[in-house]
Amino acid sequence: MRARIPVILRILAACSLVAWSGLIFIPAQTLFLFQLTVGATEYGHWLAGISLALAVFWKNKKNSDWLITGVFLGSAFLFLQPAFQAWHLAKIVTQEVERVFPGDLPDEKALDLKKLWLGTKVPNVVPEKLAYAVHGDTALSLFFQRSTTDTPAPCVILLHTGGWSTGSPQEFLTMNTWLTLHGFAVAALEYRLAPRWTWPAQRTDVLDAIRYLQTHHARLGIDPERFVVLGRSAGGQIAQAVAYGSGNPAIRGCISFYAPADLHFAYRYADPRDILNSLQLVTQYTGGTPQNARANYDSGSGILLVQPNSPPTLLLHGTRDELVWVRQSRRLAAVLQRKQARYLYLEFPWATHAFDFNFNGPGGQISRYAVLNFLKNVTAVSNRQTADSTQRVPAR
Repeated sequence: MRARIPVILRILAACSLVAWSGLIFIPAQTLFLFQLTVGATEYGHWLAGISLALAVFWKNKKNSDWLITGVFLGSAFLFLQPAFQAWHLAKIVTQEVERVFPGDLPDEKALDLKKLWLGTKVPNVVPEKLAYAVHGDTALSLFFQRSTTDTPAPCVILLHTGGWSTGSPQEFLTMNTWLTLHGFAVAALEYRLAPRWTWPAQRTDVLDAIRYLQTHHARLGIDPERFVVLGRSAGGQIAQAVAYGSGNPAIRGCISFYAPADLHFAYRYADPRDILNSLQLVTQYTGGTPQNARANYDSGSGILLVQPNSPPTLLLHGTRDELVWVRQSRRLAAVLQRKQARYLYLEFPWATHAFDFNFNGPGGQISRYAVLNFLKNVTAVSNRQTADSTQRVPAR
């Protein structure tokens, strides 16, 4: 006989789940709520399953229970919205990726509904820690993972999140390992952090790491002339500024997740009351304001450095990002189009910051599909393009 569940417990569970599901549409005002939003948007299919299970099994046959059951069902419907939107976006992404960065598409789909639930098996690999530079008393290391191929592999330079003042290169390790299974080496960098080290120290660190990898390319099994810089959030800003501003011919492409492309714009619209105190992050990273540290703002703003021959770019951003305004990537995409530089901009309508945190979630699957196709195209020896690749339409 099924045990009777106290009404108050069912009410609390129903209200908690529907409030959580509401974060899919309501902007988060605190860091804790932002973290819950990532859970609702990228793990919502799992939470929908919990809501449905409670609607079915936590029910006593009384009239009052139908209202509680309705709340559970309503939260399940809301939790499934990101998956529905991702299913639609995946079709667009498949077409856009093939049009702008054509090539041999991988066996994986842009969105595999089965993997949302069952996941993808990726082995645990411990990266090799390599010291690549020393600045004063600050020693910098990179965490290297070899490609599984026998031939010299292109290398992806990973630049971590953390608002330029914190963060670890050992984040998103599953994604890094997955890239090695598809023929790429991965080097996740430590870079110097603010406020002690201001821009352009971080640009120097990336270029130092590339020189180190080129020097040791034979031992590491990499091609010294094929690098792609990939950064998330603060790391995306560094990736853009290095790719567009360094003039290094070995950099074949730039991948930027939810990054501030324009430091002037970031300063202008920063609010010290926001989740991360963006005004403090920007000023301590650049060493001041646009008035007294203008050179750093200029050289750190990828949007000001784009040229027609800039390396190809893949931009990814969530429409409702609470930490980095989506207009940062939209404005950069517009400049890339105006300059006729090769790029693809993908906007995820349900997503907030760090939407790729769940490797098998909606954002994780679609973004890695785009990343893999981009990498295969821009690091190919022929680096072939199609006639219509100069026309870009953001996928939304």
